[in-house]
Amino acid sequence: MSTEMLQPIAARPANLTAMVVDTIQNAIIDKSLQPGTAISEASLASALNVSKTPVREALLRLRHIGLVVPADRGMRVVSPSPQLIRYAYELRAGLERSAALLSGERASDKDLEEIESAAKSSVAHAEAHDADGFRSCDLQFHTLIAQSTKNPLILSAVSDAATLTRALRARDVRTTGDSILCAQEHLAISAALNERDGETAARRTHHHINHVMTIVLGGYSNATTD
Repeated sequence: MSTEMLQPIAARPANLTAMVVDTIQNAIIDKSLQPGTAISEASLASALNVSKTPVREALLRLRHIGLVVPADRGMRVVSPSPQLIRYAYELRAGLERSAALLSGERASDKDLEEIESAAKSSVAHAEAHDADGFRSCDLQFHTLIAQSTKNPLILSAVSDAATLTRALRARDVRTTGDSILCAQEHLAISAALNERDGETAARRTHHHINHVMTIVLGGYSNATTD
């Protein structure tokens, strides 16, 4: 699938580059831009009806995240592989373990209430087999923990790593036993944070991310052998 699937950006906001980043990023995650697709500044600028400058800046940002990689001419959308999936989830596991540890020290009572609410919502959506709802709550849960560290660099790094893993998934965690168990792990992490036990929250978070990695690697293996 080519850049023809992208819709022009009609508005001209103050931060046009950020909008270009979001547009391309979302197209990669939802597979409008398929893995391995060759892209160039010129083709993207034409498709989005913007100049090359914000596209160039956006591609630098997306390369930093890991969503695009250099090609012979221009860039191409990153292609999943078992090794790259493992690398990305190992990065997330380390980052989010640290975030959970700091959250145990720094999270406010309001932060903890929001984290617990997101965890409970993820369980409800998983049990209702609501895939979109579960994914939304899952992202919110992990983002809230990163936010509660009060460290913007951790929040940015966690967000980037989560974006990369979303793009690399051969399939999303299914809303069956997999997602229900993952949601229950959210509750266990939240419970540890409510006790201000950052060490336990960090350990449970590390286990949780590695559990998700195992599920995703299994899904990738199944997808490539179907």
